[in-house]
Amino acid sequence: MNATSRNQSNETDLAEFIRDRGPHCLIVARHGETEWNAERRLQGQQDIPLNSQGRRQALAAARFLRNVSLIEVHSSTLQRCQQTARPIAEANIGRPNVVSSDLLKETALGVLEGEFTGRQSTAELTRHYRGFSRDEILYRVPNGENLHDVSARVQSFFADQCQLLNGRGIHLIVGHRNTNKMILKFLLGLSFEEGFRVEHEHQRLYFYFSASKELWSCRVEGTSLRFKQGYATTISNSYA
Repeated sequence: MNATSRNQSNETDLAEFIRDRGPHCLIVARHGETEWNAERRLQGQQDIPLNSQGRRQALAAARFLRNVSLIEVHSSTLQRCQQTARPIAEANIGRPNVVSSDLLKETALGVLEGEFTGRQSTAELTRHYRGFSRDEILYRVPNGENLHDVSARVQSFFADQCQLLNGRGIHLIVGHRNTNKMILKFLLGLSFEEGFRVEHEHQRLYFYFSASKELWSCRVEGTSLRFKQGYATTISNSYA
């Protein structure tokens, strides 16, 4: 879904890019890396903190967004999102509050949480991992959720926070890889299959403009931002 691209040189240009497409923008960010991400372990709703790389990623996002005056920062209650959201809020010229919600938590993976993606500790867990790998949209592991459950949480979140899609100003959501898939599914009216294929790496930011229903994305790397219209896609199955 990448149709158009353009380069921006710094965070001042980023603010101008958003103002040109305003008056309303919703930015969707993913938390920084954790040790379990690096180890390819299934986190689900386990409350794992950022590692050193994740903290650097959070600070990089804070630098890039500091001149974008945010009204509010919404975050999952899990600490990897909190540790990403707070530096962004503290550095931002808008001095936004961080508002936390359990509705933004990652997919609960029940008995699979803590297991490695490359191997599981028991044959039964391997069976469950294979089941959800075959159909992450519908398969629900014991004590866990599937993407329909996460989508329902996302819809409840936006029903509670209707200002995120109306009026003027810029808001930020700091969420998880698969929760963010369902956020973009909701915003763009995608099917579950299309929403599942959305990718959200740690350093990618999505910018949704409700007036035009445009979505742009960029990766926070180096000293420049390369914007692309649309979303990145994947066929991988790593819950984080």
